Amino acid sequence: MVGGGPAGSLTAFHLAKAGLRVLVLEARTFPRPKACGGGLQARIIPELPLDIRPVVRGSISDITLTFALGGPHTRTNSETIVYTVLRSEFDEHLLRRAQDAGAQIRESARVRSLTIAADGRVTVVTDDGPVTADCLVGADGANSVVRNQLNPREAYFWQAAVYCEVPERLVAPDVLEQRRMCLDWGTLPSGYAWAFPKDGFVNVGAGAPVALARHLREYASVFVRSLGILKSGSLDQVTFTGHQLPTLTSRSRVANRSVLLVGDAAGLVEPFTGEGLFFACRSAAIAAKSIVRALSSGVRDFSSYSAELLPPVRAELACSRALLRFSTIFPKRVYQLFRNNDHAWRTLCRVLRGEERFQQLAAEILGPMRVASRAIDAVSRLVEPVVMRTRTPSASLSNPL
Repeated sequence: MVGGGPAGSLTAFHLAKAGLRVLVLEARTFPRPKACGGGLQARIIPELPLDIRPVVRGSISDITLTFALGGPHTRTNSETIVYTVLRSEFDEHLLRRAQDAGAQIRESARVRSLTIAADGRVTVVTDDGPVTADCLVGADGANSVVRNQLNPREAYFWQAAVYCEVPERLVAPDVLEQRRMCLDWGTLPSGYAWAFPKDGFVNVGAGAPVALARHLREYASVFVRSLGILKSGSLDQVTFTGHQLPTLTSRSRVANRSVLLVGDAAGLVEPFTGEGLFFACRSAAIAAKSIVRALSSGVRDFSSYSAELLPPVRAELACSRALLRFSTIFPKRVYQLFRNNDHAWRTLCRVLRGEERFQQLAAEILGPMRVASRAIDAVSRLVEPVVMRTRTPSASLSNPL
């Protein structure tokens, strides 16, 4: 196993529970910071095989929506739609539970290369020397070394995001309610910004396709100022960390006869919200089941992993991608739907809770324009570069769309 984040830890947990010998090679030493919003959609809870209550720092049921940093409107829900965590705590919790289950953990073990022998066994070269295994799980995130065995970078749709966990000592009192997140649309094409309050912190950030990545730090800073959540003079203490987010396409593979990819390494990031932990958990369980089946039978065949994972995931990610394309062309339309249409809002909440799929949300938002998705996709590919050529970052953010 390469990578000790959620996908790797949960795969290791399942395999160790099944009685297999598991080694997790992690480049960092835990706990370690992780660039992420730290918002877990409520639908993740049934996917987790262990209790995460010790590391949950809050729950969110309400969202304040803005368009181009203005016109705030709050929608409420009776049940939690997002749980908040610090990724440093959440990831370590999962890794230690895998260790408790019997997985061996080797931290500060950066993987430099890997080779696959004729019999399918894999040798991984680390700074501490080589390790050989019957199969390898690539759980090493967006910048995966293992993924290079299966796919080129061009096999994925890429987005970017910047994040910061703002400690409460910098946060103005009584500005944000703990059960209410803030979400902005329309300031950048295809971009959005968020603020997740959690016990002791507020996570703020912004995301967009990689073509707009150079605007994100300024966008996030302007968003923070618009919320008025910081104490006077605190903005210069807020440092944003960047990260790239891959989403698989029809060209992406998730397994061969020796290697399986899970989580971000597999490109399982849902593009409309930028969330990847739900499918990280699901892919971990399916990968472990496939590995146990293959190694128990003595037949080196992990095709069951691809067969079980990909059809439903690709269908859901395709609908999420269609929503993203639509919001590129019609950002205000999407904002107005969630603000004014109770049915669309309730559908979004049910999707985040796992009670509906993205297919239903896409049907709600796209409606009769669903048949025009290819045309919308083509237009969206043209609009973003034009917007970027004609607007400087300061102009686009000081005078939002």
